Amino acid sequence: MIIPAALAQNIGIIPTVTQCRVNYWAISAFWLGVSVHWAAFLTIAMQARVNDLAPPDQRGIYLAWLAAAGALISTIIELIAGPISDRSTARMGRRRPFILWGTLLTLPFILLFMTTQSFPLLVLHFVAIQLFLNWANGPYQAVIPDYVPPERHGLASAYMGMMTLVGTLAGLALAGALLGEPPLILGDLPRTTRLQIVGWTLVGFLVVTMLWTVLGMREPQWQPKHPDEKRLRPSLFMNIFLNELPNFRWVVVSRFVFNMGFFTALFFLEFYLRDTIGLKGAAPQHAFGFMATATLTGVLGNWLAGVLADRMSKKQIIYYCIGLMCVCAGLFLSAQSLTMVYLTGTLFGVAWGAYAAVDWALASNLVPTCESGRYMAIWHIAMTMPQVIAPLIAGPLGDWLNAEYGMGAGWRRIFLLAPIYFLASVWLLKPVQERPLQN
Repeated sequence: MIIPAALAQNIGIIPTVTQCRVNYWAISAFWLGVSVHWAAFLTIAMQARVNDLAPPDQRGIYLAWLAAAGALISTIIELIAGPISDRSTARMGRRRPFILWGTLLTLPFILLFMTTQSFPLLVLHFVAIQLFLNWANGPYQAVIPDYVPPERHGLASAYMGMMTLVGTLAGLALAGALLGEPPLILGDLPRTTRLQIVGWTLVGFLVVTMLWTVLGMREPQWQPKHPDEKRLRPSLFMNIFLNELPNFRWVVVSRFVFNMGFFTALFFLEFYLRDTIGLKGAAPQHAFGFMATATLTGVLGNWLAGVLADRMSKKQIIYYCIGLMCVCAGLFLSAQSLTMVYLTGTLFGVAWGAYAAVDWALASNLVPTCESGRYMAIWHIAMTMPQVIAPLIAGPLGDWLNAEYGMGAGWRRIFLLAPIYFLASVWLLKPVQERPLQN
């Protein structure tokens, strides 16, 4: 049974907004550390480590399996952590203990990932990172629905988006500068040392931003009025089809399909620049350059869309964003020079930043507040499962097309999938009925 938010506040399931003064910086800070970490990993560090340990003609398959293993574990662990956090009676509150301990348990495996010389161990360490960091991140995603009033979800999502984009830029800068061949900085140091520097820096970002959120977020202890309120039923973990919430379900499915296109492009961006554009060892730096350009312009799109999302239809803003992304996909597919690649990144960033803020605000509007941990964990499937499925489709397909048509031809062709996924996500969003705007 879904309990209305107003009733849930009265019976003690969630604190009211007036009970918890919203500190937008504190509730958003952990996104900075998480984004630094995943930007460095998903765009450059994973590919760099696969290049170290995989046969050159099987890099697509090796990368696909590495990404798939980690994303599958992250999906499972969030579906477990979300409902548990909804019913946590810890003195620190429902979300903060998960953020604290999940982050701390992640740290050693980041360092091990950067130093191992065995691909099976690389997979094991990556799975551990996904497990523990998503034990923290799953409950953390419920903070906006928990403590921000619906008429301010756009603003809160803009703060979250800004931290995400700035973190993405920092993570790309860190990994791109140190892991390129030749590296942009500290080139006199051995590659193993530079990998360790990246690992320790990611650890530092996670610790500092985790403490900022945990210490700055005033989260009261939840005290159930009846023992049944904190009972964990199997259906809380297994019922992920959202039949009781059709609007939220369509938003999740639409985001899932959108991310199929996004991760198809993201995972193979470096390989595209390395083999298709012909940049070879300079590819990591230019992968950083492309994503840095997109991230800088994304901040503009994020703030503009976040503010507008509290004043106009969120679906309409998403339609405009995806239309621009499809134009960018066409430009990227026809690019023959770095200049065109970077121009495309500029336009893509505006649309990407705007989409990230508004899509999150739309989901936060529709989620039942009393079960926000559970439902935002299901929401996150739309982020993690495409990391499994997209590379498993695009990686082997890219390797096969490279073998048939020459190295680099396959990466260009798999980018054709991105605009198809984007347009499908628009179609899937059409049935959603938005929450009425409040002045």
